[in-house]
Amino acid sequence: MKRRIAVAAVLAATLIGAAACGSGSKSDNNPSGNGNQGGPALKGSLQAQGQTVNAWIMADAQNPKWLPILNDAIARFKTETGADVKVNFTSWGNHLQQLDAALQAGNGPDVVELGNTEAPKYVFGGGLVDLSSVTSKFDNSSSWLQGLSGACLQDGHMYCIPYYAGTRLAIFRTDLLQKAGVTAAPTTQTELLADLDKLKTANASNKNFVAWNMPGRYWYAAMSYVYTNGGVIADQQGGKWKGELEGAQAQAGLQQWANIVKNYSTTTTATVNEADMDTLFETGNVFMEYDAGWHSGVVQQVHTNPNDPNSPMKDTAVKGKVDLFAMPGISSSQPFKSFLGGSVLGVTKDSKNQALAAEFIKFYTDTKAQTALIGLGNLPNATSLLSVASQNPAVGPQVAAAAQASWFTPASPNWANVESQQVLQDMCQAIATGTDPMTAAAAADAKITSILNAG
Repeated sequence: MKRRIAVAAVLAATLIGAAACGSGSKSDNNPSGNGNQGGPALKGSLQAQGQTVNAWIMADAQNPKWLPILNDAIARFKTETGADVKVNFTSWGNHLQQLDAALQAGNGPDVVELGNTEAPKYVFGGGLVDLSSVTSKFDNSSSWLQGLSGACLQDGHMYCIPYYAGTRLAIFRTDLLQKAGVTAAPTTQTELLADLDKLKTANASNKNFVAWNMPGRYWYAAMSYVYTNGGVIADQQGGKWKGELEGAQAQAGLQQWANIVKNYSTTTTATVNEADMDTLFETGNVFMEYDAGWHSGVVQQVHTNPNDPNSPMKDTAVKGKVDLFAMPGISSSQPFKSFLGGSVLGVTKDSKNQALAAEFIKFYTDTKAQTALIGLGNLPNATSLLSVASQNPAVGPQVAAAAQASWFTPASPNWANVESQQVLQDMCQAIATGTDPMTAAAAADAKITSILNAG
C-alpha cells in the first residue's frame, strides 16, 4: 500500500517546534491555505445572511465549561457573516456509522468533527473537501501539531483542520491517598500498584470501594500498556500490514493491564467502555480513573438534570478532593506511553457552501477559542500556543510530562474501520472477562490484518 499520509507515529515528537506544511495559494473570497500545493477555490460565499451551517460536533462540547467556547465562536461567526450554525451533538460510539450513512445518501453535514485516528478514512475516501486554498488565514496554521494536521494531509493537500489535542492522566482522590498514608505520587508502575494495595487495605470496610476503575472495553488504556512495554498494535512488512498483539512485548503489556482489571477494578464494569467512568467516580467510592485531564473538573460538579446541559450545577461527593498525576512508567528508562490523540474539523463533500463552513471552522479554531480550550486542560492545536498551555494551571506540568512519551494508532487509511468494528474493544472485554490474552490477541490480530490490508 502506498503510504501518502503523514500521520505521526508519535505525536509527542511534534510538540516541540514542529510545524505543518507551508502556505498555499489564496482565494479572494475565503480564508486561505496551508497545504504544500494550492487547492481548488471553495464553493459558496461569505456573504451569507440567513444561511445556516450544519455542524456535527462531538458531545464533549456540551460540557458546561466547553459549551460557552462553542457558543462564542458561533456568535462571532454570525456577526461577521450573518449566517447561523446549527449544532448536532454526536457520540463517539456511533458517529462514524451516522456519517457514513449521511454521506452515502448525499446529505452529510457542512462541518464534521473527527478523531485524528478517524480522519484518514475520509481524507482518502473522498468524504472531505480540499481546504488547501483557505487554510493560511487560520490562526496558528504555520505551526499546527503534525499529529493532528498529518491526519488531514493527502499529497500535500489539507482536507481538515486541527481542533485540539489531549492526553490521559491519573485522576485521583487526594483525601483517600492521605488517609492511606501515601505521601507522594508513584514514580514507577511497581510503586503505583503498591499504593493501590494500600488504598484497598485502608478502604476495606467500604464494600463498594474501587481502587482503580478500569472499564473492560477501555482499549486506549490497554494499548498504553502494550506500547509502554515496547509492543505495537500493527506494523507494515513488505507493504502489507500485520497485527502484532501476539508479540511478546505486546503480551507483556496486555497481561499487566489484565492484572489491573482483575485486582483493582470491578467486575460490573468489565463489559463497558470508558464513557461512564465519571459517574462511578462521582459517587465517592473510587480512588482513581485514567482519563483526559479536564475530567478532573467534570467529576466534581454535575448538572441537576444530566440530559440538559443548561440545568443548574450541583457539587458531587468528591468536590475539592481531586487532583492529577502523570502515569508512571515501568522505570525511568521505560516511561509510560499515553495515547495523545485529538480532533480535527472538516467540510464534507455534501456542503452547499464550503466557504461558509470553512469560515465557521476558522472561528472555532482561532487563538481565542484555543486559549479557552487550554483553560479546560486540553492541549492546543499548534506548537505556537504550547507556551500558553504550559503556563495555564488547567494544563500544568502533569500534562506536559505525559506528552513527552506517547503512542499513535497505525497510520493506515483503513484504521477507522478497526475502530468502528470495535476490534480492540472486543479483545479487551474478552480479556477482562477471563479469556487468555494470547487467545484474545490472536483473534484481534487476524481481524486487524484483514481490515488494514483491505482494498
